[in-house]
Amino acid sequence: MGNLRYSPTDCFETFPFPELTDELEQIGVSYHEFRREIMLNRQEGLTQTYNRFHNERESAPDIARLRELHIAMDFAVNHAYDWQDLNLAHGFHQTKQGIRFTISPEARQEALDRLLELNFARHEEELKNGLWEKPKASKKGGKKTKSPEPETKDGKPPQQGNFGFTPEQDSLF
Repeated sequence: MGNLRYSPTDCFETFPFPELTDELEQIGVSYHEFRREIMLNRQEGLTQTYNRFHNERESAPDIARLRELHIAMDFAVNHAYDWQDLNLAHGFHQTKQGIRFTISPEARQEALDRLLELNFARHEEELKNGLWEKPKASKKGGKKTKSPEPETKDGKPPQQGNFGFTPEQDSLF
């Protein structure tokens, strides 16, 4: 498979994040603080907390509230992308990791399709604005050369909103 590795430049920084809204900020802080309280009160880590979160038989009030906050966070993201038409259908659904409390498989696929479309559209916009050079095939028909990193007028790479999270500070998984 080659040298697959995570690179913030290739993965995190190219993600088509929506604009940060007050709604996103508020629900993100609420979710984070409530989850922190659960972990402190129960003296358990993220894995134990999320094992309970994804357990259909778990009905503790704190976990039920965490699920409600998770749904509210997903709706805030839907709003930020202007995807109010997307029915998330939260519930316990089969995933590659087993049963999880999450959006439906259909909603997941539709969201992924829309994110991919957004990524392509944003890349096209960057090309139009001269932030990237289109890859050129060699005369021998070999591999395309990689475009240089985009730069702004001040010579620095363009920055995209990251909601205050960086890969070094906050693990997504």
